[in-house]
Amino acid sequence: MKYRYLLVDRIPRHLEEGVVYHTEEFELAGLLCACGCGHRITLLVPDSHQVWDEGGHATIRPSIGVFDAPCKSHYVISAGDVQWLRAFSDAQAANIMRAQIARHIEMDAKPVTWRQRASGAVASLFRKFLAFFSK
Repeated sequence: MKYRYLLVDRIPRHLEEGVVYHTEEFELAGLLCACGCGHRITLLVPDSHQVWDEGGHATIRPSIGVFDAPCKSHYVISAGDVQWLRAFSDAQAANIMRAQIARHIEMDAKPVTWRQRASGAVASLFRKFLAFFSK
């Protein structure tokens, strides 16, 4: 399976296999697990993951670790291709989740400056500009 990149206003309720939905406004991406189990994955962009379009195919960094489904999948997506990685142990998964929660708490405690907001807005407009002209 090769993942397509789709820029959307909102992540749809029903996700199609092989599509990474990305909403810049809400800083989220959504996809179904690459293993085929049907588990819905939501990524926080750019907080925990980077998602971008490579010629109509999705690239996601860092890796996607599925901790909340029985499949326990772990992989990266590069230009639409899935590259499987070794699954995390339960202890590793718990440590990653604790670190991620701590990072969110820390980020929520910091006020966002006008420069950070402006920089994010300019970057978003630039990505939209590039996406428009790369079609």
